[in-house]
Amino acid sequence: MKRLKSILIVLLIFMSGVIVGGIMGIGATMHDLVNKTFRDGPPQVRRVLLQRAKQDLNLDDDQAHQFWQVFNETGFELRKDVTPILSQLQATLARAELRLRNVLRESQQPKFDSFMKTARERWQAALTTPAEPQAQ
Repeated sequence: MKRLKSILIVLLIFMSGVIVGGIMGIGATMHDLVNKTFRDGPPQVRRVLLQRAKQDLNLDDDQAHQFWQVFNETGFELRKDVTPILSQLQATLARAELRLRNVLRESQQPKFDSFMKTARERWQAALTTPAEPQAQ
């Protein structure tokens, strides 16, 4: 009985490790996915969408290329469409930034400033650079 109890305890510890490891792995994967998707702006979102479409729809290479062209052309058109209202969008985002800044403690401000500077540069470049659509 003592031996069985010891074996069950070891198995319980092992299974707990598997469960915690799985949770940590899922969390790390989700964190990586969110960073890959949103950190580099619209071009990266298009790449993720294409990869997802390839997986879910079983696209062949020709279809994937056509999807990529449509995504790029749509991105170009959206940049043109956004240009007239860009100042309003920037004002809205600036207000949101101020509201977020009010939530933070003083010690969190420098890190937030760095985060916002990087995000602003990437998204500004993606929204204002009227680059022609390009193939993958």
